[in-house]
Formats: sequence, structure tokens, C-alpha cells
Amino acid sequence: MLLVPAFCFKYLKGPLRYAVVAVVAMIPAPGISRALTSLNDDWFAIGGLLLKEVVLGTLLGMLLYAPFWMFASVGALLDSQRGALSGGQINPSLGPDATPLGELFQETLVMLVLISGGLSLITQVIWDSYMVWPPTSWLPGMTAEGLDVFLGQLNQTLQHMMLYAAPFIALLLLIEAALAIIGLYAQQLNVSILAMPAKSMAGIAFLLVYLPTLLELGTGELSKLADLKSILGFVVQVP
Repeated sequence: MLLVPAFCFKYLKGPLRYAVVAVVAMIPAPGISRALTSLNDDWFAIGGLLLKEVVLGTLLGMLLYAPFWMFASVGALLDSQRGALSGGQINPSLGPDATPLGELFQETLVMLVLISGGLSLITQVIWDSYMVWPPTSWLPGMTAEGLDVFLGQLNQTLQHMMLYAAPFIALLLLIEAALAIIGLYAQQLNVSILAMPAKSMAGIAFLLVYLPTLLELGTGELSKLADLKSILGFVVQVP
């Protein structure tokens, strides 16, 4: 819940936060309680299993967070290319952690999760993780094949991030090249000052055209979350 923006405490505050945590934990709680009866109140073993659940939650959170991080990175690349982050590049202490369009794209994907029924899919993946790695099982068998599957998912996320941002980057690079050519023939013209508003206007105008395609791509990325149970089964092999 700390990693996935749809559940993170940035958006869920106050009593709503505790209600969501209680509801998500309520479903697997009876099965976990029955599984822990074999430990006979061994608090050291229970503490070790709790640490194991933190590791599994971090691994699962990284896989669930991948689509949201991808779209936030697409917006960050667009902001960086159009010059919106130039102040932070000169003085890093002034740069925000989240870029304007990166935050917008990530919140747009959260909206798609809400309207497309993705919350039930995410919670189902969380509950299914107890079947892949039972509560009372200790260290899993991490094989080279499982690590390749996990790295393959991260690699696919990076590739899709670059592909989705490529139209923005190509357009803004062409505008920057055109302004550089203009600067060669009109040396009295301060091209560096004109570049930022020109690229910002062109980027926002292109975003209006590209946004339906981007939303459809986001829906496709969210639909892949249904495969996380099988992917987690390859990554984590419990003997």
C-alpha cells in the first residue's frame, strides 16, 4: 500500500486510510490465523514470518507500482524535454520530487484504475499472493529463471516508458533543432528564451491529440496486472 499510488497514504487520509487497510486485511485474516496456530505463540517465529511478509509485500508492490511509475516517468520526460525542470537542474534544491505532468499522468492512471475496476484486480492479486507464498512458509526458492522473469518485467516497463514518451521527445527535439537552425541565420534572436515556451506550447498541443492513445495504452498496462499471480509464481518458488 505504501508503493501503489491507488492505495498510498498520499491519497487516502484519515479514517478512510484505516478502513481500506482493515478491509484488505480482513479477507485473508481467518486463513492466516488458522495457519499460525501451528506455531504455538512462538513470537520469534511470528516476528520472522512478519519480516518475510514485508519482503513479499515489497516485491509485489514493485510489480504493482510499475505501470504507475512508467506513466509518471513519461510525464517527467516530457517536462524535462520542454524545459520545465531547468530550474531544478541548475539548483537541485529547487527541483520538486514530482514533475507537473508526471504527477498528472500518474493521477490519470489512478483514475483509470478506479473507473475500470482495477482496485478489485489489485486486491485480488494481493490476496492470491498468500497462495503463491503461504504465510507459514519461510524462504522461497529463488532460481535464476525467476530472477530473469523479474528483471524481464522491469526491462519491459523501461522499454514501454521510452516507447510511450518517444512521440513527445521526437517532436520537441525537432522543434529544438529548428530553433537552432533559425539561430544560425538570426544571431540577434535569443533562441534559448524562445525555446521553452515554443516547446511547452507544442508539447501541450500534441498531448491533447496523443492523450486518447495514452489512456488506451494505460488501460492495456492495467489489464496486465491480472497476470501478476502467474508471474509471482515464477519469481517466488516455494518448496
